[in-house]
Amino acid sequence: MNLSQNPLYWLIEIESYDYNVGVLKGADLRGKALILSSQLWSIIRGTRVYSILIGPGIFKGTGTKGNIRVDVLEPLSALMFDPTMLRYDEPLPQVDIVSPEVIDPLGEREIEEIVTVIRNLIVEKGNVLTADPLATIQTDANVPRTAHYEEVFERINVSHVSGLQRAKFILAGTNSPMYKPFVEFFESKKFWHPQRTKIMATPFFKFSSYADIDVMSDWMIVEKAGLDTKTGIEAIGDEFERTLEMVDKEKDKYIFEL
Repeated sequence: MNLSQNPLYWLIEIESYDYNVGVLKGADLRGKALILSSQLWSIIRGTRVYSILIGPGIFKGTGTKGNIRVDVLEPLSALMFDPTMLRYDEPLPQVDIVSPEVIDPLGEREIEEIVTVIRNLIVEKGNVLTADPLATIQTDANVPRTAHYEEVFERINVSHVSGLQRAKFILAGTNSPMYKPFVEFFESKKFWHPQRTKIMATPFFKFSSYADIDVMSDWMIVEKAGLDTKTGIEAIGDEFERTLEMVDKEKDKYIFEL
């Protein structure tokens, strides 16, 4: 895996229920997330395996409970979701990673590269025989668990956009109501202080603090197993900072004039 790959814009529809939106608890949440992430990562903690996009982003939408409706605008440092809850016949939260709009302002990414990182991750107990294990976790007095990808890949519908001009049209044009505040957050350096951003943690039904132990502790980024021993806030924080630095380095390609 190439950890130096350029970040992509991910534009994703989100619809969740029983969500905590500030003082409004148990709300219906609908909107879009726009986030810059090098790829769709897998994280593992115990027997839980979630997917996560890591990088500067924003969520714009509404929270509704009864007759109360609030506008929601949150700067993000990550979007976390449970990939087993993506089927349309399953309970929400529903994060539409099945047909995301993926935007590459640098115009160098092929569709196949996007597809290969969206795979089924399997975690099995015991001595698992697999050609390419991603990580084996052994704790005292517990049966070891091995994480590996399924051999059969399932093709998904990825609307992939390459090139600066088309990226400008989709982001600064069609989606300007959410892209404008994203640029304002970027220009004001808010993303350089992750504690001022939120983790959109849909499995936990809330916008989590960056330092929330319940949400953030002990996760291991599966694709970095063997390359990095950091976990939890430290591991996710390092990837966030790496992505932010790459975006800042190519700022003229990622942050457009409105």
